Amino acid sequence: MDSFIARQPILNSDKKTFGYEVLFRSSSKNEYTQENPEEATLRVLVDLFTNYGINYIGKGLPVFINIPLDTLKRSIPPTPKESVFFEINQKDIDVQKDFAFLRDLFYAGFNLSHEGTDLPHSSIINFFKVVKIDFTSTPKDKRKALPKFIAPNILLIAHKVESHKVYEEALEEGYGLFQGFYFSKPETLPKKDFTASQVELLNILKMLSSEDLNWDKVEKEIKKNAYLTIKILKLVNSSFFGFRCEVNSILQAIVLLGRKQMVKWIVMILIIEKTSAPLELIKITLTRARLMQLLAQETSKKFKEDEYYLIGLLSLFDVITGFSKDNLLVHLPLSDTVSNSIRGVDNPQTRGYVQALKLVELYEKGDWDKVISICYDLRIRHERMGNLYMEAISWAEGTLESIN
Repeated sequence: MDSFIARQPILNSDKKTFGYEVLFRSSSKNEYTQENPEEATLRVLVDLFTNYGINYIGKGLPVFINIPLDTLKRSIPPTPKESVFFEINQKDIDVQKDFAFLRDLFYAGFNLSHEGTDLPHSSIINFFKVVKIDFTSTPKDKRKALPKFIAPNILLIAHKVESHKVYEEALEEGYGLFQGFYFSKPETLPKKDFTASQVELLNILKMLSSEDLNWDKVEKEIKKNAYLTIKILKLVNSSFFGFRCEVNSILQAIVLLGRKQMVKWIVMILIIEKTSAPLELIKITLTRARLMQLLAQETSKKFKEDEYYLIGLLSLFDVITGFSKDNLLVHLPLSDTVSNSIRGVDNPQTRGYVQALKLVELYEKGDWDKVISICYDLRIRHERMGNLYMEAISWAEGTLESIN
């Protein structure tokens, strides 16, 4: 697929995923100077749904596609009506000229979403099932008043919510759905200690990192933790690994997985165990880990892919667990370079790791021009990013199914 594609979650007030907005663009630098923008948008959409399909992207949840109104007038993409919302920016709408077209789309069964800094005009508001308000461009007094003037059957999304403070304000103002990266930002939390179970996991990690590794001792330590025992046996017997015979013993399981795989899975379980973080945040974390690993392979750093993986996996550790990264890193036998990369320290030794993680973060946000720039710096073919990202999402979804 010669296109950039990313998805941003839309969460409800319980921090459960309501749906996704799909961000997309051709991965060619000069795409929009070579062909009509409407044709380019349609071509990318056809490419997207032909290669993956809407269910692959949305996993059965609603999918929002931001599309110029002129593009819809030119040709309606072949998407399933029941699960796709066409998102139209208020700047594209001329109420007098577009009334009939919007009415026809509505009565034809298409789901429409209105995006901007105001509600749709009263004559067309009922054609939209969703209204999305840009919280970075809408004055606070205005956005606070808008929920009072919208019918209960129209969903209201607070868009570009970038901090917990703004999220709390939107919730109080009456917004029911939220899109932005507020949930991936660390909150200020009181200091706390690791639980007994987490301490056991950290001890196992130290044993796995020891030069004189003793599998019998590792087995005994794992068996002390019933939760971990069940997770490992379920994991090793899942289709994720595809071993032919059922594995019934912990010793057999950990030997089959090996030291490197065990470290990866123990760290993952350490992060997600008993967390109250949104499931979507766990998906993003796992997607980052796998995408970082794939980037290592793309940059001829395959011999360092485990380090790239762990940097991605631990990049949101503080957000998910409520512990500081330093609180964890003192317990992990990682090199100074990897530890500093996880902390975000940029120096000549960490630069490759830090740039790769920055690339992943920019890709999540759909900042395509900066994505292309960093790909150039890292000598990565930016045309590959769409496929790598979708592979990482698939891996993350499969991994969650295997351990839950």
